[in-house]
Amino acid sequence: MRRHVKWILLCVLLLAVALFAAVSLLHDSEMLLDVSRSNRPAATTRVRETYPETAERTFLPNDGTVRPVGRTLFDGTTRWFSLSGCGVEFSCVAEWADITLTVASSYAVVYHHRPRVAVFVNGTPAADEILDDAETTIHVDLPSASEESVIRVIKLSESMYSCVGVSAVSVMSNAAVTPTPQPDMLLEFIGDSITAGYGLDAESEYSSFSTRTENYMETYAYLTAQALGAESYAVAYSGYGVLSAFTNNGVIRPDLVLSKRYGKTLTNLILEDGQSDDWTFEKPKPTQIVINLGTNDASYCYTAERRAAFVRAYVELLQQVRVSNEGVPIICVLGDMNAAMMPYIEKAVSDYRMETGDTLVISTPLTFQMETLGSTIDGHPNRDSNKLAAETLTAFLWQTSLGTAPVNAAD
Repeated sequence: MRRHVKWILLCVLLLAVALFAAVSLLHDSEMLLDVSRSNRPAATTRVRETYPETAERTFLPNDGTVRPVGRTLFDGTTRWFSLSGCGVEFSCVAEWADITLTVASSYAVVYHHRPRVAVFVNGTPAADEILDDAETTIHVDLPSASEESVIRVIKLSESMYSCVGVSAVSVMSNAAVTPTPQPDMLLEFIGDSITAGYGLDAESEYSSFSTRTENYMETYAYLTAQALGAESYAVAYSGYGVLSAFTNNGVIRPDLVLSKRYGKTLTNLILEDGQSDDWTFEKPKPTQIVINLGTNDASYCYTAERRAAFVRAYVELLQQVRVSNEGVPIICVLGDMNAAMMPYIEKAVSDYRMETGDTLVISTPLTFQMETLGSTIDGHPNRDSNKLAAETLTAFLWQTSLGTAPVNAAD
């Protein structure tokens, strides 16, 4: 009888332990996959210069005033940026702030190709603007005139159609504006229209393309970074591929491939003589890189010969990215808008690892499930699909210690 009771007590104990572990795991998972929370940025670490009186004060967006978010170019008067998620961040103690934005004169003047930017105050969206004019000033009232506020400006629309610059930052304050510290984690996403947020704010899937409906903040890329408490930006161009851009007649389009744009800072800015928009890859340096390419290549790569060429081109892209980002984990993904090239991405990753011995390059499928969650313009994944993809990628990055595990998820 005692033996029987002992077995019963042991079973109850084991069941309680298992139940506790399951509840804890579920709780951790829910915390991990919550991509809706905002991340308050870190306070400044700079000594803030002060003045005797409170007044409107205007500052140039140089390195002593603002921190670049992603890839930017400061030409002495204006800090330019064009890639999705790129911009500036600064700290101030002020009643309000005005950010003056300039649109490059070389930008496409078509109504549906105008740039879109967002302004955050302490991690919370405060403004969302389409820049229809050559110069626009965005005004934000700050929560406290006596406490620090952190303001971030990022581009929501893709690089292909416009280049934006911060030309001035004005505050009502008795203290100077200072840059914020660089976050510990920075994710760089390399991709196409999916990563650029194509059509995520469209009224319906039957709408026409417009940068006005592009929203990087609703992409799997931005949501993944938010879930990880990271900053992010995207080197993403609609229609671009690895071997060929999207084609509707089977003819290769080798000019619109990411390898030709990866080393650049800007798009659609006419530079002065002697200036270059080549990216230096010095700072800020990404801590992880995610490549989501191959969807557009599928329109061309429908023969064995072309798919083999795609594998070679993908290996060369990995080599290019690695040369500029030594020691940074690279995660290669593909969603199911068209997942036909995923086996060939896995082959490319395997070939690259064998050739180089680089175990910091891995691959994994990216789940969108558009067949059940729906799509937006031109068959692109909608917000729900992007959120699911963000959950998938967030979980994968955690499971692989943020991409540092020397394993291939596809193996």
